[in-house]
Amino acid sequence: MSEADGEEPIPKAVVVAEGEPPVRDSHLTIDPEPAGFPDDGNVSRIIRKVDHAVGSAEQGLLFGLLAIVVVVAASAALSDKIGGHQLGRWWHYIVRGGTFSIAMFGAVFATYQQRHLAMDLISRSMSPKGRLILGMVLKLFTIFVAYLLFHSGMKQREVVGGTEDLSVFGLFKLDDADIVTTMPIAAALIIFHSILHIIIDIEYLVRGKTPPERMRAH
Repeated sequence: MSEADGEEPIPKAVVVAEGEPPVRDSHLTIDPEPAGFPDDGNVSRIIRKVDHAVGSAEQGLLFGLLAIVVVVAASAALSDKIGGHQLGRWWHYIVRGGTFSIAMFGAVFATYQQRHLAMDLISRSMSPKGRLILGMVLKLFTIFVAYLLFHSGMKQREVVGGTEDLSVFGLFKLDDADIVTTMPIAAALIIFHSILHIIIDIEYLVRGKTPPERMRAH
């Protein structure tokens, strides 16, 4: 339909290939560049680049941890069932610690993607400014919970682990304290991302802009 017929043309930003579902606002990508936010100011633009750089590193760490856990667990199972050889106790530490670390850094990556807390039923009935303020409140609550997690992780690190160190191929040693350490590290990164997002929201609020929306055009 052309503009001469009295109807607005379909925006190029939402046109998708035939047979493919439309892109949602919650659509996650692993693009090398951060998604565009056309209303960003200078401060928001710089902060978002820093946020994206750290988030990309966290994504790489998650993929690496997942690959290690899968390879080690599969190797241990095949060695036991096919070769009749036990790899030793170290692989339990790798799988257990890796799974725990994936959960922790998965929460960090969810914070980077701003997929943790949402109140859609409430926010849909609020003004743009109200949604922006609500988002800031939720981020502050996330920081509070992450602080408690950080404090708990540091306390647990002092009491767990015992005296046993488990050598892995003689290259490095692991104990329970090393595994628990991922908890305060993840909590600190959650706080880091949340603070960056709050600064972006504050800039939008000061400039009188609506809540930042991901630009869907590529």
